[in-house]
Amino acid sequence: MNLNEFNSLYDYKYDPEGRDVWFVIKLNEQGLYRGDCEDYSLSVLYYVVCQGSWLKFWWLLFTFQAELCGCDTKNGGHAVLRYGDQYIDNWSKAWVTRDGMTDGLGHEFWPWYKTILPITVAIKMLLGKIRG
Repeated sequence: MNLNEFNSLYDYKYDPEGRDVWFVIKLNEQGLYRGDCEDYSLSVLYYVVCQGSWLKFWWLLFTFQAELCGCDTKNGGHAVLRYGDQYIDNWSKAWVTRDGMTDGLGHEFWPWYKTILPITVAIKMLLGKIRG
């Protein structure tokens, strides 16, 4: 799947208060991928970058070739995917530079928590499956 295909089927859905669950989103009954910012980032990594390979997905995260980055926005905390030297999130829906995220979109990357560690991603995804 390419990015344009994924974006055409993506629909933002905010997690209910107190229920932050992380998923690689699947097509729902309406034929849409529905989720919030970290779901979007994880799903772009899985579907677009890794072409549906869990092995490649985890390899890229654990070797830090891809990272889920935390940042602040005008709406609060936010997750952005970094792959190589490019960044993407559900606001941009396109690969941009870090400057494109900071200057273009106003995101402020967390200096003390630049990267959401792969083990944290794994735990949050496991909790999402349990709570799902």
